[in-house]
Amino acid sequence: MASSTPTRNGSSGAEGKASGAQNTAEGLARQANSKWLKRLGQVGVAAIGIVYLLLAWISLQVAWGGSSENADNTGALQKVAEKPFGEALLIIMGIGLIGFAVWQLLLSIIGPPSDDSAFKRVSAAAKGIFGASLAVQSLRIGFGGGSKSSSSKTADWTASLMGAPAGRVLVVIVGLAVIAYAGYMAYKGVKKKFLEKLEGNPGQGITRLGQAGWISRGVAFGTLGILIVVAGVKSQPEEARGLDAALKTLAGQPFGQWILTLVALGLACYAAFQLLTARIHKEG
Repeated sequence: MASSTPTRNGSSGAEGKASGAQNTAEGLARQANSKWLKRLGQVGVAAIGIVYLLLAWISLQVAWGGSSENADNTGALQKVAEKPFGEALLIIMGIGLIGFAVWQLLLSIIGPPSDDSAFKRVSAAAKGIFGASLAVQSLRIGFGGGSKSSSSKTADWTASLMGAPAGRVLVVIVGLAVIAYAGYMAYKGVKKKFLEKLEGNPGQGITRLGQAGWISRGVAFGTLGILIVVAGVKSQPEEARGLDAALKTLAGQPFGQWILTLVALGLACYAAFQLLTARIHKEG
């Protein structure tokens, strides 16, 4: 009888740990599906739509030589700040983006409703980090502070990475990863995979907006990935600039005005899709 006691105690301990882990997972699931957290996250989805709408407008101006503003998230947020009550709107957007970030990070732990695969969890985590970064930018500008452009940030981290052992190789790998993700965005647009994150079908018109938007984002981020790869190959971190530089690079190509105009219209479609479907997003 004495020899069986440790077995029972060990079994009980293991069962307690398993039960605790299950309770933690269930608690996280309840938080991720919390009505208020989801609503706050959906405000964040709409905020991202506003950023992309302004980004599309700046890109259109860049295409036709009418703007030297940053064609990136920072430029779009600064555009909001210039409007009446713009700083207040940025603070509201920042709060919504914090909710979006928390929502996505929780989903990365428990798995999104449509698919809890490892890839989807990593994707949710990336969205959470993006949402948190955008929230910080939005709140900083909203409270009257400044923010670096994406081009400066990208050049800074590229220079830091190149200083590491095998840094050039790492930069090229990052660039290839961005290109791969851009291809995935375009694939999602073609195959309408973005509908998986919605509750119900939004209709053919809104679906077409989503397709145009996702494909255009693929083109924009694919160009950004190419710039990062070129920087790694040439060992010139200043070549690895952000979305602003990627869009301006498109404008500088043969027929670049028209290419960037199409991309800008596609980004506007993505913005409209986000705004029109924000209330039915189930995973962001």
